[in-house]
Parts: sequence; structure tokens; C-alpha cells
Amino acid sequence: MKKLPQRFAALTPSITVGLILVAVGLTALLAYRAFDASRAQQQMTERTLREYAGFAAYQLKNAAGFRMVPQHRGAFDLVVRSIGANGPTPPLGAERAAELIRARGQLCRCLEGVSLFYQVTFADSGIDASASALATEENLRKVRDTVIAQALAPRAPEPPLSNPGAPRPPGVPLTSQLLTGIFSELGGRPFLLAQALTVDSTGKPIVAYGFAVPAGLPVGRTVKAVLESQPILPNTLTRGLRVDSILAVTVTTPAGEVVYQSETRADTLYAATDSLEPRLGGLRFAVAIDPAAAGQLILGGLPRSRLPEVLATACVAIGLLGMLLYLFRRQEELARLRDEFVSGVSHELRTPLAQIRLLAELLHMGKVPAEERERSLRIIDKEARRLSFLVDSILNFTHSRRGGLSPVSTDIATEIDEIVSGFEPLAEAHGVRLTTRLERGIVASVDRSALRQVVLNLLDNAVRYGPAGQDVTITTKAAGDRWTLEVTDEGPGIPADERERIFTPYYRMARDTGGAVGGTGIGLAVVRRLVDEHGGRVHVAAANGDGSAGAGARFVVALPIDAAGVNGR
Repeated sequence: MKKLPQRFAALTPSITVGLILVAVGLTALLAYRAFDASRAQQQMTERTLREYAGFAAYQLKNAAGFRMVPQHRGAFDLVVRSIGANGPTPPLGAERAAELIRARGQLCRCLEGVSLFYQVTFADSGIDASASALATEENLRKVRDTVIAQALAPRAPEPPLSNPGAPRPPGVPLTSQLLTGIFSELGGRPFLLAQALTVDSTGKPIVAYGFAVPAGLPVGRTVKAVLESQPILPNTLTRGLRVDSILAVTVTTPAGEVVYQSETRADTLYAATDSLEPRLGGLRFAVAIDPAAAGQLILGGLPRSRLPEVLATACVAIGLLGMLLYLFRRQEELARLRDEFVSGVSHELRTPLAQIRLLAELLHMGKVPAEERERSLRIIDKEARRLSFLVDSILNFTHSRRGGLSPVSTDIATEIDEIVSGFEPLAEAHGVRLTTRLERGIVASVDRSALRQVVLNLLDNAVRYGPAGQDVTITTKAAGDRWTLEVTDEGPGIPADERERIFTPYYRMARDTGGAVGGTGIGLAVVRRLVDEHGGRVHVAAANGDGSAGAGARFVVALPIDAAGVNGR
């Protein structure tokens, strides 16, 4: 029954990672759905604005087309009267028609810029034109063909006028005349052909009188008048804004030549185009909504992009996943270090305990010869001291995290002499000689138990990893407001790239791992923590100063003489 919980515990990290991945996947899915919804809203908004632009283009086209011909009605007033009084035949001739039309020039701005007057007779398909630079053979043929084609195009029958004296809309018979307007290109430039068409009782065209004017003039007047007087967009959308301030209008011929362009400029993000019928010239009306004003046409304004938020959410999710994976790896590493620490401590405890128990039992049973009893007691004392040092290191390693030092004024040389004397039996057991070079008179504020632990750990480290018969030197000296403690051995030394890492908890050098010399990896970590809590520094260097291999190690501890800033005081 115990195997199931153990197996479940072993699977817990994998289950947790799986749940995290599922959570991250759901977060990514929600982020994508939010982004997709935002994108769909943005697309719908853009489509709505383009539909507004299309509606404006449709309204502008219809209004401009409706206004284009009536604005020339007054110019043909005398022509219409002459035909009404004298009949459509014989034709007036282009020059006579020009005289009658020019006579109305003061009453109609539509004659500004007129370049050519013409007459087209349908019986012989002939054309007569006034003198003009525009009256080339090619242009006259183009005017004739355009007028004839437009007049003969199928059209719905016009209802008779109930009141002949009332104003007449474009395209409705005036006695026997129709007013029409045609757009065409002459000499590579767009022109408006404004004309009065005479028909017989059956609607068959007889003769047309008209004039050609650059299309930009009437189109510009018409578009401006429409924008100023008609609601191209509903007032509920514009909400008091001037239409010409939010709409950019461009009118072009079918060939793409611009005949009118408004002062407002806008890109084609929210744009639409509508065209007049080909028989009316096929002008294209392009309307674009200024993006700067687009937000005022949409209730609530334009939706802002959610991409930054989505990316931020994704980055946070990925960051959390990375952090959690790092924590799991760190947890596994700490578990490995814990197992190694427990194994090292067990080894460190088992060996001296086994010797103490064995010798104690032999002494208790009286099986140790008298001449060996003194040696056995020394061994018991040495191993007990080792256990005491190890336990102190473990306790200091645990409690040093919390601080709480109690520094007192201490004679450093006297204190270290006492510590070294207590360690000498262990050193002698390894054949190590301890030499002290202590500067007398140094009095500093230190925590005595902490200082004892620092010195003992450094000495134990020197004895444990150094060769038998070596000399270990303990030196102290004062310099200004600090004093230093140095422990120098004749061991293999510490490589330069390892000199900082050896103070890391649980760390053991690769050359010592699995060797005959045991260790817990916390001795030097305890030294650094106790020294840091005193406001000091500790480092290691080569004993001879040149860093050569096998030159020994020199551990240097620098502590303040005044402990005013010591942790816990």
C-alpha cells in the first residue's frame, strides 16, 4: 500500500508541469480568441466605414448627375425659344446658335471656359462647329459620334408635361427639345458636351445644339455645391461635422484623368467609388473618409488594437512557464544537493561514531590492554571533537540565516590561542603542525562562538584536504579599522576558477567528490555567512602568491574592529 503514494509523489512534478502546460495552453487560446475577436471587430468597423464611403459616393454621384445638366438650362433659353417659334428645321447653324447662347452669358456662369460651339444634324450625320482651336477633324468626329450615339441610345419614354410653363427636369421634352449632358475626351482632355436635342413627334432626333467646356469647371462647381447643400452622409453620423472636412473627393474620367479633387486628402483605407452611366460620360466619384475623423463616425470610436495586450499576456505566460520550469529544475538540484549533503553528513557521523562505540565497548569489557587505553581514549576524544565540530557547523549553517550575533569586545590573540589549543589533538592525529603568528593587542568586537566556528572550520578544511606532515599557519594582524585572519596550508591549493564557488552551500570540488576525504560542503559556506554577518569579507588565494599548482591555499578573513554595524546589534 505504500508504493502507490510513493509512485504518486514521484509523478507529482510531471503532473504539475502538465497542468502548467495546460494552463499556458488555455491562456494562449484565450489570448488568441481575444485577439481574433478584436480583429473581427476592427474588420467590421473598417467595413462599416467603407460602406459609409460607398453611400457617400452613391449620393454624390446621383446629386452631381442630377445637377450637371440643369445648370446649363439658362444658356439654351434663346435657342429653345427660336426652335419653338420657327420649328426645328432648317437648322440654326453653329454660329447662330453660338450667338444665341452667348447672349445669355451674363445670366449663366456655365459659359465660363466654353471652347467650342457645335450643331449636329441627324439626317445626314453632319456636324457644324464655330471657329476654335478645338475644332480639329478628329475632335469634331468624336463630338459627332458621341452625340449621335447618346441620342440613339435606348431610353424610357418620357411622360408629357401637365404644365408646359413649369420648371422642367433634365431629359424631359421642352416642346420638342431635350436637355442632355455628355462627358467625352477631346484632344486627350475631358470635356462636358452640354446640348439641347430636338426630336420629332415620335422621339426621333433631328438636330442637337451644344457647346464643349472643360469638364473640371462644371464638375467642380457641381461637387462643391452638392457638398455644401446636401447631406451626403446622415447628420446622425456626422454630428455637426462639415462633410468636406471628413470626406476626400476625387472625380476622374474612365481613363483615370482627374477632373476634380477636394482640398481634403485621405488615404484609401476607408474609400469607395461609384460611377455615372457610360452614356453620361462614366465619371468615377471616389470618396474616402479621413481616418482622423473615422472615430467620430463610429459609436464608441474605433476599437483599439488588442495586439500589445495579447503579446504581453503571451509573454507573461511564457515567462511564468519558464520560471516554473526553472524552479522545478532548481528544486531537483536542491533535492540532489540535499541527498548528497545527507549522504556526506551520514558518512561524517558514521565513521567517528563507529570508532567511539567500538573503543568504548572494548574499554567497558576490559579487552583493551593497559598500554593501549591511553591511545584509545585519545582516539575517542579526537572523534568526539570531530563530531562536535560537525554538529556546530550544521547548527551554524542553519541558524546563521537568521542573524542574531552578540559581539563583545574580545582580545583576538587570546581567543585564537584558545581555539587552536582545542584543535591541536585533531591536527596531531593527522600529523599536522599548527603554527600561530598572532599580533598581540588586537581588541575587536566579535561574536566569540562565531569566531570560534570560523577558525575551526578553516583549520578543519586545511587539515582534511592537506597532506600529512604539513604546516598550517594561523596569522592575525591589524590594519586601520580592520583586522585580518589568515589560515595558510600546504595542500593542493584552489584553482582560480573554483575560488568563489567553494563558498557556495553544498558545493564540493570535482577532485574531492567520491574521494577518500569526506565532506558536507557547508564548512566554507558557514564561514562566509558568519563573516558577512560581521560586516567582513573572506576570500582564498594561493599560499605563495603566484597561483601555481600545489602551492597551498591561503584563506583570508577581514573583519571590522568596531562592530557597530554588525548584524543583530
